[in-house]
Amino acid sequence: MNTGQVRYVFRNFPLDSIHPQAQKAAEAAECAGEQGKYWEMHDLLFEGQSQWSGSADAVGTFKEMAGELGLDQGQFDSCLDGGDYASKVAADRDEAVAAGMSSTPSFSINGKTIAGAQPFAAFQQEIEYGLFLAGGGTVELEVGADSYRSLGDPDAPVVVTEFADYQ
Repeated sequence: MNTGQVRYVFRNFPLDSIHPQAQKAAEAAECAGEQGKYWEMHDLLFEGQSQWSGSADAVGTFKEMAGELGLDQGQFDSCLDGGDYASKVAADRDEAVAAGMSSTPSFSINGKTIAGAQPFAAFQQEIEYGLFLAGGGTVELEVGADSYRSLGDPDAPVVVTEFADYQ
């Protein structure tokens, strides 16, 4: 990503039927993003799964995490309690379902789906193919650069989009 050749994008894909806290976890990351701490919350949510995934009060844990990150607690709490990003998370989920995805993590590399946790070689092959096409062929994509949910150059010829939940 640091070379400007690949952009990584994270999209929420909460599987509510098996991960009941995943929707609010995704909303927590989005609320943290409002304050410039999206990736820090993203990482905390994954690292702290054992703290909140089976908890009846996961929202309380998310609020504690926001405090650990030094976020404006009132703003974060209001955002999370108000469901400010519920529709954005639902739109991500709808995008994954429309692409035929049914499990997490799932990935799209320039439009090609890779399901499940795969070895690096599976990603490397698709990334190298995308770079090859970018050198002589064309890859047409309409993936907007998200202000805080993507890493790398917005004009990178290869876009790796991960669809995942936090559980």
